[in-house]
Amino acid sequence: MRGWRATRLWATLCGVALSALLLSACDPELLFTPVPPTETLFIMPASPTIAPRLPTLPEGEAVDDALATQVAAFQPRVPTLVPNTAFTVTPLPPPTQVFISLPFAMPDGALLGSLLFGAPRRPAPAVLLLHDADATKEAWLQVARTLQASGLNAIALDLRGFGESSGTPSWTRSVQDVIAVLERLRSLPNLDPNRLYVLGIGAGANIAFSSCASASFCRAAALISPLPVLEGVPLEAASAAYGARRLLIAYGREDARSAAAVTSLAANLAGERRILPYEGAARGMILLESQPNLIEIIARWLLE
Repeated sequence: MRGWRATRLWATLCGVALSALLLSACDPELLFTPVPPTETLFIMPASPTIAPRLPTLPEGEAVDDALATQVAAFQPRVPTLVPNTAFTVTPLPPPTQVFISLPFAMPDGALLGSLLFGAPRRPAPAVLLLHDADATKEAWLQVARTLQASGLNAIALDLRGFGESSGTPSWTRSVQDVIAVLERLRSLPNLDPNRLYVLGIGAGANIAFSSCASASFCRAAALISPLPVLEGVPLEAASAAYGARRLLIAYGREDARSAAAVTSLAANLAGERRILPYEGAARGMILLESQPNLIEIIARWLLE
């Protein structure tokens, strides 16, 4: 009996050992049936994108004391738009500056150079200076300073095709150019638009008279040694348009051409005329320089 029990126990132990050996050789995934998930896997959503805050500079802390460097705080600004009209007006020179360059663009694209001598006190009347056929605006430098000191804004202009002005010389076109320049001068700051004058010498005198006659806002013209004939610029036609406005003429008695022009103008004008005949045949800038008081007389006459 006791031997049978021992044999049975031994057989049981061997069976258990054999079962363990077989289980160790099997794939564990085949022994277990996967349980289907009962809930959906939770995925954390992406965090929202937040715009970065730009650094600001506290008031009074513009310098980093530790590094001794300037702290740059980015502060975007909206650009300021400058209207086109801002470039069409040239400011007058300050009282300490003698003159500034002032170009004028003509409708046909020509560019006329000029020098503006600003009056010490403003607003002030203005006189446009027109040179002779053999000169440029630089011929007026000393005269312009005298007019400036007397209280006038003096503008010395290069006629079309002369000096710094582009285009082909044309007396007829120059009359239209001067009218356009006078129009522009009316918009300059610190300039009295109701007191615009022209002063011409030689061929410039004829252009000054004709352009002033065609511009109703031109108050008066002063002429030095005008010509009896200038191609494309008839004095007779301009005389009728000039009307009763004041006119000053200076010339040499022995200058036959200027004397003939004065006779023609005096016969066709109805307004106030101041004729200044000087002895000799000097004309143009030579006459002006030979009579030291002439430009002062003209300045006082313009300011009346």
